Amino acid sequence: MTNRVTVQSIDKKFEALRRPVQQKVLAILAALKKENVSIDVLLLGNRQMRTLNRLYRGKDSSTNVLSFEEPKQFVYPKEEIRRKGEIYLNPEMSSDWWTKRNKKKSAEFLGIDFLLVHGVLHLFGFDHIVGTDAVKMERKETAIMKLLEIKN
Repeated sequence: MTNRVTVQSIDKKFEALRRPVQQKVLAILAALKKENVSIDVLLLGNRQMRTLNRLYRGKDSSTNVLSFEEPKQFVYPKEEIRRKGEIYLNPEMSSDWWTKRNKKKSAEFLGIDFLLVHGVLHLFGFDHIVGTDAVKMERKETAIMKLLEIKN
């Protein structure tokens, strides 16, 4: 069985990103050695992201990525594939955390790559609220980004 990634462009201006985002998330799952996983990615702009951020995090501002892990206690039909959750990506706010460290590719796409890695890691339980967790997550992000660069 394989992984399944669906990408929807809520904002039509991101339609061209659908296929590259799908391929990148599949590559991230492969780098993590995850199998039989389903993830939905939604591409949206600042306005919609601000609404979600306010509703779910109580922050009245836009953000670059939000991840919502599927509840572990959710009852699933017997399927081969396990739904992990949803990633909401705002390409208008790509992250410069990774782009400052690597200038080989266009800063915009590197930022999107990093945000996808970040979002997928959240779906697998990584977090950055506590200092030690943040260090673990940052190390994992860096390792995956380096693996992905080899494949590009």
